Amino acid sequence: MIDKNITAIVLTYNEEKNLPRCLRAIHHWCPIIVVDSFSTDRTKEIASQFGTLFYENKYLNHSYQWNWTFSHAEIKTDWILALDADYVVTDDLKKKIDLFLAGDHLPFNGFYVHHRYKFWGSYINYGGIKKKWLIGIRNGHGTSDESGLVDHRFNVTGKIGNIDGVLISDNETDNDLSYWMRKQDLYSLRLAVEEELRRKNLIGWSGRKSILGNTDEKFKVYRDTWMKFPLFIRPILYFIYRYFLTLGFLDGLGGFLYHFQQGLWLRMVVDMKIYELRKYKLTNDELISLSKRMLQTKTGSLRELLADKPSPF
Repeated sequence: MIDKNITAIVLTYNEEKNLPRCLRAIHHWCPIIVVDSFSTDRTKEIASQFGTLFYENKYLNHSYQWNWTFSHAEIKTDWILALDADYVVTDDLKKKIDLFLAGDHLPFNGFYVHHRYKFWGSYINYGGIKKKWLIGIRNGHGTSDESGLVDHRFNVTGKIGNIDGVLISDNETDNDLSYWMRKQDLYSLRLAVEEELRRKNLIGWSGRKSILGNTDEKFKVYRDTWMKFPLFIRPILYFIYRYFLTLGFLDGLGGFLYHFQQGLWLRMVVDMKIYELRKYKLTNDELISLSKRMLQTKTGSLRELLADKPSPF
């Protein structure tokens, strides 16, 4: 039994390429729980090889999966380290988490760490991307905002600290461009539907939002502001901001591909799907029904989900 007051929880689905590296970094350091979405590859076998506590639950989105985990997993420690399978906790970060936990008299219920994302062999250091991620949560003091249909943000009660250590995100499957684009196609529909739900005040943020707040509280303000910009223009402005004004061009070839794909192409596809969605002129009830059916599928196609309605074009 590992004598550590923090449990690492890893969410997985078909992560046989990423999971060994993730678990190897924290194996023998802290207890590990894997919450899987009924993988069809070797994910469960790999988790068992590292002696993890293993759960399975149907995946709707990240926020739902995290809240299910907080409610159902047997977490015996005071702290939770919230991870995805493509995260690697560095040795330096582990040491700094240990120091943080040793000084646990401090009034914190969560902590941010520095985040480094790797894409096609390049670390993404510029481009205005999110530099700090909240991955440390005191057990019983955090939930995930389920109004986010793609991204997730934790709401933590009380003060949140910062740890000066690095978490690396390096998703091996994202190096397969076809896989990455299929994933973005799915995400783009969810982002489009989420924006329409917010625009019509059918969903709202949970937790505090403030331009003077922490990273996630600021993000909510930025997203609300983003919705006020005109479709098809805002992706171009966003790419200029990321690639030129915040020095994304210094991230090398992988950085260019990432900023172009994620900062321009994906945002343009989201706007195209918003435009298409508005052409259907759905009622509020129809839009809510669509959002629920969308989370049960793995399609990024509005045409498939609205097959009973005539094409708006």
